[in-house]
Amino acid sequence: MRTWHVGAIVVAGYLIYIIGNGLVQKSAAFAKAQSLTKEKGIVNLGAGPQGVFSYQISIAPEVVANVDIASDGLPSFIEANLEQRLPFGDKQFDVAFASHVLEHLENWRLALGEMQRVADFTVIVLPHPLSIGGWIVPEHKQHFSFSDIKWMRNLPNTFVFA
Repeated sequence: MRTWHVGAIVVAGYLIYIIGNGLVQKSAAFAKAQSLTKEKGIVNLGAGPQGVFSYQISIAPEVVANVDIASDGLPSFIEANLEQRLPFGDKQFDVAFASHVLEHLENWRLALGEMQRVADFTVIVLPHPLSIGGWIVPEHKQHFSFSDIKWMRNLPNTFVFA
């Protein structure tokens, strides 16, 4: 019985750590995006129906466009598929911000390339490679390893939080 309780405490602690770390990473990533913003603003990619913190990001004054395949009533919404060419000019934005988006895409490299094309800087938030949630969510089509994240971090003007 004691082993079960210890196991439950360890699992609960792990889940609290992962969820908390995800929120900390998203907050730190958006703060980084805000710090990089000058006059062109932030394009918030994958901004669709999400939680309270995601909504707060979508209405931040620096965010000039919220992009997803479904609006859910977001302000400054533009419908677009992130796995196709985005309807923006080259370097139209200061920052392309994508929080927990790339793992939902089949062609994440195309989306990443488009992010780099339309903005001076790219800020990405991914599930931590050891996050159970990153593996068990059925909508996740990609699972990023530590080496994937290192590769992305070596791209010019790209910041990755995981």
